[in-house]
Amino acid sequence: MKISIFGTSSLGLLVRLVAVHVFGTLFAYLVYKRFTQLGDIYNPELYETYASGREDFTSTLFTWFVYAKLGSVFPGFLAPMVIGILIAVVTWFAFRDVYNYLSRKLFWTCNLFPHFLVWSGASSKEQLVILSGLIVLNFAVKRSFATKNLSISLIFVFLAMCVLFIIRPNYFVIYFVIFTTAFFSPWLQKIVSRRLSVGVYVIIFSLSVIGVTVYLSLTSTFFSTDVVDFMMRVESYFLSLEGGSNRYGIQWKDIYDFLYNSVWAIPQGFIGPTLIEGISKPVQFPAFLEGLLFVLVLGYLFFKLLKLAIKNRALRVYILPYIFACFVIVFISYPYLMFNPGSALRYKQSMHPILIFYPLLILAYHRANHLMKIKLKKTTDNC
Repeated sequence: MKISIFGTSSLGLLVRLVAVHVFGTLFAYLVYKRFTQLGDIYNPELYETYASGREDFTSTLFTWFVYAKLGSVFPGFLAPMVIGILIAVVTWFAFRDVYNYLSRKLFWTCNLFPHFLVWSGASSKEQLVILSGLIVLNFAVKRSFATKNLSISLIFVFLAMCVLFIIRPNYFVIYFVIFTTAFFSPWLQKIVSRRLSVGVYVIIFSLSVIGVTVYLSLTSTFFSTDVVDFMMRVESYFLSLEGGSNRYGIQWKDIYDFLYNSVWAIPQGFIGPTLIEGISKPVQFPAFLEGLLFVLVLGYLFFKLLKLAIKNRALRVYILPYIFACFVIVFISYPYLMFNPGSALRYKQSMHPILIFYPLLILAYHRANHLMKIKLKKTTDNC
């Protein structure tokens, strides 16, 4: 059973979301900018100088193009504020129908992480990825869990997917998995979800990983030259910048180092600064506390998802591929969170919609559908 998505909007929720995102932009440019570099420059004149005569097309050039054009209409920080307001609107549109089925404390905790508000309110690649990701997730949950048919809104979803592919091609993989399972959800539920157990899913995923691993080890240099080259590029990118928070002395030479460092760097990347860094630089200590809360919320949401996947056959087709894709992409991308805690705080915001909002939406829609089934059953029994 899927819930109806009509007639349940909340204007009050929209106003509050817009208010906190406007505050996020103001805080980013009036306070946060005093302590660190903020986002990507969108000065129209600078963009024209940078783009003149260039034939290549990069994510930075695309980002500058967006903010240059928007900044020519909305001066100063009004340009990113406009996109921040759009993020608030899309967030409202995604959650408005299931807001009453959510823990309010959990919902607002997920929306009020300080660095999420900063980077969803500042001109940056992260802001564009957050907006695009929310558009895809809004389509996915309504297609999968509500009475939502395909419509002209699919055009915006395709545009959002293109933006994700241009700016963050590694995260695009996760959104592609979510979009695909949502798009084919009416058929997947009938063909797959009612016939495959959790054990079969685990076996399929395990065999797929083993097969891909063996294939790459036999036919390419993925487990030698390619990975090491990637490691060196990421390290040189961060350590070539004279950042006061750079982490030096990390053993980073071969694939063993990549595997070993993932054990501490993935959780630490989601936290940001370490306790020692937070104590030695008091300005980073609030970020350390925020990071601890982020990891706790993330762990709670994924625990609830796994528990739901074990109990609910119909939702396995959405949850298990999503968790698997998340694990792979986070594992591949973690070096971007390792060499500088400040960069980690920024980079992880790109993953906020996919790691925080999507699990929250799945849990909310499941609870809404479950309660509506109970209500319908009681109504039928009373008739």
